[in-house]
Amino acid sequence: MRVNEAVEIINGELATTPAISSFNGVATKISEVKRGCLFIAKNPDEIDGAIALGAYGVVYDKYVQMVDGEIAWIKVSSIQDAIVRLIRYRFLSDKIEVFFVSEIEYEIAFQIVTDTSIDFFDGDLEGLLSLVGSNSNLRGIVIRNEAFLGLLFQYTQTVLPQEQPFKVVVATLFDTKINYKLAQYDLKLPSLFLPELSSVIEMCAIHKIAFELKNFSSISYMQPNFINARAKLVAYGQTDRVVIAENDIEKFKKYVAYIALNAKWGKMILFLPKGYEGVFDVMAQNEIYHEQAELSDLLRMQNYNFALILGLNKADLQEILTAPHIDPVLPLF
Repeated sequence: MRVNEAVEIINGELATTPAISSFNGVATKISEVKRGCLFIAKNPDEIDGAIALGAYGVVYDKYVQMVDGEIAWIKVSSIQDAIVRLIRYRFLSDKIEVFFVSEIEYEIAFQIVTDTSIDFFDGDLEGLLSLVGSNSNLRGIVIRNEAFLGLLFQYTQTVLPQEQPFKVVVATLFDTKINYKLAQYDLKLPSLFLPELSSVIEMCAIHKIAFELKNFSSISYMQPNFINARAKLVAYGQTDRVVIAENDIEKFKKYVAYIALNAKWGKMILFLPKGYEGVFDVMAQNEIYHEQAELSDLLRMQNYNFALILGLNKADLQEILTAPHIDPVLPLF
């Protein structure tokens, strides 16, 4: 990228007459600086270090001491705006397509897409700029953060096909067996998420994105935790007692409705934080908890096949289900 081109792209002002004429990359972090790059100085304290590492130019929006007159010093009104402009430029000039997907579609696609020209991104603006600058083979990026859409001129959103691109052979609550293009796959994926799987496969087929269904393992949504009579974690599928944790109430509602519809043979109980009294009374038995510390005993003492916990993340549930149970010490007299 030539110096005058960079100045125009970021709507900047060249404050010096540099001895260099072009840059061979862009860096927003001192750890990314390479000889010949343009350094975006979010932190002015890193400028000296970037120059020492060989930066050919510095973009800044606050007063700085120009310690090297041979490199390009480009003043902008906003570093953030300069980063956005550079991202837009790279997407347009390199013809990089953006695929916007839901969070569930993102996890599915992340596991099955094998195409090296497609990358996945779920970070900040600086990370996105680094990504598009580091992969010369890049033709597409999959994102799930809606906040980025306002920065882009255009993007492609997944669409649910009218017909599933695969045949469902067997579907249980937490597993699905499908046939796709003469091959059979056993997926640890509740049939609740088959629409998302369909959308991802459709996206890959339309845009010629290579993928392998055999690479799919599981996703972090509606993860079943099988437990024994003491409410401790056991191997997948070893018992008929399952615990599921979810923080998001909308997802929680979907999980409750899904199990109520597809597992009428089993008893479901909902553990709800204080403040949700009566919200789910018509769906299943409710138990209110005030603190997470109560859940271990509640899970152990209640009778159920399916326990769904609202207001608990998966890591905390794992800790509850794997912590050793200590029986209370009874007094001798």
